[in-house]
Amino acid sequence: MKHSVEVKEGGEAKSPSSSTFPTYGIMPKAETQALDFLKNYPSYDGRGTVVAILDTGVDPGAIGLKTTSDGKPKIIDVVDTTGSGDVDTSKVVEGKEEENWVSIKGLTGKDLKLSKEWSNPTGKWHVGAKAEFDLYPKNIIRRIKKDKAKKFLQTQTEREAALLRQISALESADEGGKEAKAETTQDLKDQLAALRTLVGEYNYPGRVFDVVVFHDGTRHLCVVDTSADGDLTTATPMADFKHAQQYAAIDDKDLVNYSLKIYDEGKLLSIVVACGSHGTHVAGITAANFPEDNKNSSTAMMMNGVAPGAQVVSVKIGDTRLGSMETNTGMVRAVSAILENKCDLVNMSYGEPTGSPNQGIFPELCAELVNNHGVIFVSSAGNAGPALSTVGAPGSTTQELIGVGAYVSPAMMETEYSMRDYPVGENQYTWSSRGPATNGHLGVCISAPGGAIAPVPQYTWQKNMLMNGTSMASPNACGGLALLLSALK
Repeated sequence: MKHSVEVKEGGEAKSPSSSTFPTYGIMPKAETQALDFLKNYPSYDGRGTVVAILDTGVDPGAIGLKTTSDGKPKIIDVVDTTGSGDVDTSKVVEGKEEENWVSIKGLTGKDLKLSKEWSNPTGKWHVGAKAEFDLYPKNIIRRIKKDKAKKFLQTQTEREAALLRQISALESADEGGKEAKAETTQDLKDQLAALRTLVGEYNYPGRVFDVVVFHDGTRHLCVVDTSADGDLTTATPMADFKHAQQYAAIDDKDLVNYSLKIYDEGKLLSIVVACGSHGTHVAGITAANFPEDNKNSSTAMMMNGVAPGAQVVSVKIGDTRLGSMETNTGMVRAVSAILENKCDLVNMSYGEPTGSPNQGIFPELCAELVNNHGVIFVSSAGNAGPALSTVGAPGSTTQELIGVGAYVSPAMMETEYSMRDYPVGENQYTWSSRGPATNGHLGVCISAPGGAIAPVPQYTWQKNMLMNGTSMASPNACGGLALLLSALK
């Protein structure tokens, strides 16, 4: 692997102190020679490979994650293995034909209006319900609650001002009996006190969405009442993401995108929402593709992920209920999703400390993926350095996995951190975990650029973001391996 202070852009060598914006450091590829490889072999850009991203989930609406370089869907499946988005839809109801719609009773008790245009040969509708805030990451819940509280306060302030005016007018009036005036004044003051109490206790609970699953004669479809008004006549039924790559925003303001997985003949629905920005960023480093920038191929090449031709399977192992923490059950289910989608490579930028290398059900299943199914498994080494033996599991403590440390180059220093001087030059990040593992295994197998400006979910209200960590180094290395595997295929 070549490490050089100078990187190539558009066929010319440029120093990091170029007068133009240093786009070469946005998505580091020159450091690993991936950029030269792509220029020399443009069709070996990850095409024909499928990469599973085990993380917080990948937002299908994020920029750069719509299509591959050869026009195929970028994300081919979206799976939540944690169960945080599960909805029990085992209850079945029958509809009543109205003049302009089909009426059913939703699980929340609402009368739901369904479109008569939807094909449902059996006439049976599976119903369920899901609390809005069970789907959202905590930072989005805080944002929504803050916005609702601001609007509530504005309304209550207006009401409070109206009451104060009434009290003032009543107290200054000469008309009316003394006792009647006092009684009315006290009543208004009680209303004022109640309003002020409500302001202090206000806590927006979020909505509850009705969901309806049905079979159109070909496959199961689902509608989610994200408006919470019961009128689904204009809603677009969505299929399992794997079949149609459909997704939608819960609303046009917060831009929380969701997709669906339908299991057990419609008796179980999974509403999949990314529980953080991490997974989308990781996927962007491995495989982002920006076809809209093809008019400027040099810029597109710099913005693209390492393997823009690769396809992605989003496997959400971060549990929304636990603030994106992974569980052993979710990770075991992830192995099934990897095999089901015939993934060639896996990137897992998750990990925990351990003193017991190669032990546990998940490391055993990872070893089986590698040894018995030929899957290449890449994982982050951890961010607990620079002390020795600080590597984490499973990336650097499972023998079959490729544990990746984080490297920083002068080009990254300038673009990502606005540094003009490079006192240390190219180097390992100080916080990148070091080996060996407690059993003597090397721990950190390779290092890759550990920072990037990459896509993030639409609900962040921005297109991309700078992140660093071995979490960023691992998908960079995974993308490089996808290039080589693409060529070998």
